[in-house]
Parts: sequence; C-alpha cells; structure tokens
Amino acid sequence: MELTIAFYASIAILGAILLPGVKVRPADDTSFFDRVSTKEIQGLLAVFIIFHQTVIVFINESYLTGLMGLYGYSGILAVAFFFFCSGYGLIRRRMTDESYLKGFMKRRIFTVLVPYFICNYIYLTSAIIDNIHTGDHFTILEVVMAFFGLFLVNNQMWFAVEIMILYIIFRIVFARVKKVGTGILIMTGAVLVMITIGLLAGHSEKAMMTYWFQGEWWYNTILMFPLGMFYAYKKDVIDRVFKKAFVSVLIGSSVLFLIMNFVHMILVDYSIYWREYMDDDMEFFDKILGLSQETFFEIFFLILVITVMSKLRFDNPVLRFLGKISLETIMLNYLVIDKLMFLNERYGILVYLPAVLLGTVACASVVYIIKNFVLEKRSGLFDGKIG
Repeated sequence: MELTIAFYASIAILGAILLPGVKVRPADDTSFFDRVSTKEIQGLLAVFIIFHQTVIVFINESYLTGLMGLYGYSGILAVAFFFFCSGYGLIRRRMTDESYLKGFMKRRIFTVLVPYFICNYIYLTSAIIDNIHTGDHFTILEVVMAFFGLFLVNNQMWFAVEIMILYIIFRIVFARVKKVGTGILIMTGAVLVMITIGLLAGHSEKAMMTYWFQGEWWYNTILMFPLGMFYAYKKDVIDRVFKKAFVSVLIGSSVLFLIMNFVHMILVDYSIYWREYMDDDMEFFDKILGLSQETFFEIFFLILVITVMSKLRFDNPVLRFLGKISLETIMLNYLVIDKLMFLNERYGILVYLPAVLLGTVACASVVYIIKNFVLEKRSGLFDGKIG
C-alpha cells in the first residue's frame, strides 16, 4: 500500500511540475522544439530519473513490483530524450551559425566537464570516507585514475563522460566537414563504434572504480544522438508531415509506444541485461535483441513527445529552474539516494522519496552555481536564462 501511495504521489509531483502554465500553441508556431522548451522538458525528465534511480537502487527489495516498479523499466526514455536534444541542438546551431565552432569547448564541453569533476570529487571523497568507516581501501592507482575521471567512482556519472566524448567528436568532424549531411553520417558511424564497444565490454564486477563503457546503459540510448541530428537537419520536412497528419501520428505513436512499453517490460523481466553472468549461449543475441527493441521504444516515445510539444507549450518557473540543473541532477541523484537511505529505513518511502527529490535538487543547485562562477563569474540560478 505504501508503494502504491508513493507512486501516485510521484505522478502528482510530475503533473504539478509540468502542467501549470500549459498553453495551446498558435497554429503557425514552428519553434516548438527550441532550446528553452527542450530544456524545460529535460528538467521534468531529470525528476523522472530521480524516481527511476530510486527504484533501481531497491531492486533487491522487490521495488520493481507494483506500480512504483514502472519507473524501473522506463529510465531509458528520459536519457534518450537528453541525447536526442543534444544532437538536435548541435546541428541546429551549426546550420544557423557559421561561427558556431568558435568557443565550442567552453560553451559545450566545459559546461559538462566542470560539473563532472565537481561531482566526481564529491563521490570520491564520500567513497574514501566510507572506506575509513568500513575498513576497506582503494589502491593508489584507483585513486589516481578516479581523480582524473578515468575510473568512475560511481557509474551513474557515465552520461557526462559519453556526452563529452560525443561533443569532442562533433568538434573534430565539423571542423573538417562542411556538408551537414556528411557530418551526420560520420557521427552516426562514430556512435555505432561506441555501441559496439559497449556491447563487447560487458559489465564491471565492482560497483565502484569502473572502466568506461561497461554496462548496457552506455549504449542503449546513444543512437538517439544522431537521430536528433537528423531531425534537426530535416526538421522542416518532418514537421510538415507531423502537422498534416497530426491525429494519425499522435494515435499511431501512442499505440506503438504502449505496445513497445509492454514488450520492453517482458524483455527486461526475461533479462536482456547482464547476460554474460547467466551462462547463456545466446548472450550476444539477447543483447542485440534488447538494443533493437529499446531503440524502437525510444523512437516512438520521442515521436509522441515531439507531437505533443508541437501543439502544447509547457512553460513555468519550476520547469525552467529544473531545466537549468538537469545535468547536475542526474549526476548527483545517486549520492542523495544513498546518503538518505536511513530515512527509508526509519520512516518509509513516503518520507524518503520527497527527501531524495528535494535533497538532489538542492545539491544540484549548489554544483550549478559553482559551475557558473567558474565559467562565467555568475550564479546563473535565478537570472531567467536557460543554460
């Protein structure tokens, strides 16, 4: 019963964040997928990831049962949107600004690199303190590698690593390639190489100090990055199709999304993840099956979201605020989930879940402010700008 109440409370929280200020867009509004709108949706999905990660942490306590367990199956959708928007934004700016690559390192890579290292050192400090209490220890090599971000103290930091790799590849490719279509093809090839590395890398046997690209999460959403690029490249054509066949696209994507969601839950229960530990001759086939199904699942989700956004404008101060700190939120949520665990043990999920949400937002805000002071000599938290 407590988990059921927590689920409905979480849905109410998401609704309270998303729906205030929602408006129907004018028929001639073609800017519905701009930077502000997409960052606001990312802010909502960052909260969704908090709920997802909270459920994942408690898998061994059967949190995947019941309604609350739905979050455990759906985290990939939020991350897919993040990758899609990143690829989309890069190409839109590249197509409209010939000088876009000037200052690209600071504007794109450093805005991820700085909070990544801040969060990395927070996790490293926390892990060392925990080791002192438990009597465990890291090797000198592990500490040095973690200090430079080459080992992940916490694997939830993977997204920042991968998005920086993609930004660096983009910078290299588009500094030399002038045709946008050709550049997207090369980027797609690079992403396929990264997916292959992830498929072959398997998993780390350790929860801490892990190498890059270990785990399905490293590759099961990344294909949405070049897909976002392609949407930006052909946006006018695609939007015309969406506009002319709005009802058909909305109904079709909704139905296919629900079907893919049902199939995905079955595949996850069947265990498309962690196959190398299951003594299964079909290990690689199962991984490809999972990746293929999840790719279509994510595509139908994105089509559905874009279709809805083309008709409705979601805009309010809370969404804008959460959009600013979305990256920091998804990097820090595991830390707060872990450190506030005692609240769940003492008071239950109904106290623990709101505390995790508020604690993560507070920590993410602090890191965001530090990042902005390092990069721009301003806090940026309440200045009304998205970035």
